[in-house]
Amino acid sequence: MRILVVCAVAEEAQAVEAGRSLRHELDILVCGVGPAAAAAATARTIADNSHMGRAYDVVVNAGICGAFIGRAKIGDVLIATDSVHAELGVALPWRFQPIDEIGFGTNRIGCNTVLTVAVEGVRGEILTLASITGSDGQAANLAHRYPDAVGEAMEGFGVATAAQQAGLPFAEIRTVSNFVGDRNVEGWDWGSALKSLTTAIREL
Repeated sequence: MRILVVCAVAEEAQAVEAGRSLRHELDILVCGVGPAAAAAATARTIADNSHMGRAYDVVVNAGICGAFIGRAKIGDVLIATDSVHAELGVALPWRFQPIDEIGFGTNRIGCNTVLTVAVEGVRGEILTLASITGSDGQAANLAHRYPDAVGEAMEGFGVATAAQQAGLPFAEIRTVSNFVGDRNVEGWDWGSALKSLTTAIREL
């Protein structure tokens, strides 16, 4: 099996490399930050490798993330049941209207959970945002809108869109470095999150 693992930054890619298994062929792509960069880089890489006769069987987005308080802890592994673009829709004065409701597509792509059956962790929706949540009030609003969401990051839905359009199974695995909300970096733990990411990739 040939797996494309997409990471936003080099530190995540290094953690993935440390968990590489000889069971599968695994390519690691550093796509850059945000859903647009993730979608473009993933689509280009899938196409380029297909033209070279090295087609992928599976696409995985892997990296660190923020978790919603009470739904996961620092260092936990999060496995997405769905990748959800939390900002794709209409911000009405009284509520957010997902794009699904106005008939222009969907803000949700289901993940292939069979790919992650051997990975131990917390399962739920992982939200994709182009603007990361920076206050406890925004975090509470998101948690209310998405009661099944366990974390938020910036690339999942972009990678998922590229995989879906190429007809490939997709999974998203994240490890928790911080909590969603106030951007006080003193409580962040990148080291624990990256170590957990290595373990999760080894189990994949």
